Amino acid sequence: MDFSTIGIVSMGDMGHAIARTLREGGHRVLAALDGRSERTYALATKADIEDVGSLNTMISQVDLILSIMPPVAAPEFAKSAALEMRNSGTTPVFIDCNAVAPRTVQHIAETIMQSGGTFIDGSIIGAPPGRRTPTRLYVSGPDAEVLASLARPDLEIRPLGSEIGTASGIKMFYAALTKGTMSLDTLVLLGAQQMGLSVPLIREFSESQPHALERMRGSVPWLAADAERWVGEMEEIAKTFADAGLTDQMHLGAANIFQLLANSTLATETRETADRTRELDEAIKAFAASLSASSRDAAD
Repeated sequence: MDFSTIGIVSMGDMGHAIARTLREGGHRVLAALDGRSERTYALATKADIEDVGSLNTMISQVDLILSIMPPVAAPEFAKSAALEMRNSGTTPVFIDCNAVAPRTVQHIAETIMQSGGTFIDGSIIGAPPGRRTPTRLYVSGPDAEVLASLARPDLEIRPLGSEIGTASGIKMFYAALTKGTMSLDTLVLLGAQQMGLSVPLIREFSESQPHALERMRGSVPWLAADAERWVGEMEEIAKTFADAGLTDQMHLGAANIFQLLANSTLATETRETADRTRELDEAIKAFAASLSASSRDAAD
């Protein structure tokens, strides 16, 4: 199927990069930016994406909608899109590309299909398009194969069969490792900071776990910029494991760590404004200060 006009909501780090590569592939790409932040406008402008204002206007013009947003916002957006489909009488293909549990995406699918729309389950793994390794868009559902035409040199389309929930599932297990590891790294470093053991622990890591220490230094100092939206992602991962008959406690704990980071003084940064010269110990001290503030608030 040839999707000549595509709508993308929203224009965050991943959304605007996917919008850009699809536009470069010959598609007309639209955004509905009424009420959105200055940062969202800036990213859409950077990708040279056409703003049509309202969601209603966008839905009336597109053949395909890609929902790319924080997981907590995905179900409510699907309800809004379904309502606009009914109001406009148009039913574009809708692909949910968010980091949500299979159970959540099945509810989203029901919302869209009840309005007559075609639904495809999707998940995005990898950095935004334009980096060294192509971004992978996993898709599943009875109509997933129609998205093959979206493939680009920096965007691979990987079908995973006809079951809605499969594409979301692979994202859950992938992020359970990657972001779960980031939360564990942060937990370990915070614990050592609280007990006054940071210096000898970092020395031990440098001698016996140099790759782990390199990983920590390469990610932990800037986690606060993404932490707020990762809280919901960890909760969706916990739900996925619970539905599989496994413990949800590890990733509920990860959600707790990311919430702590989201409450820190470093959370005012974005990926564009984050201080890339920040050292690991400086970040951990800032996170520990948030932990102390939370403890004081609880005591009060």
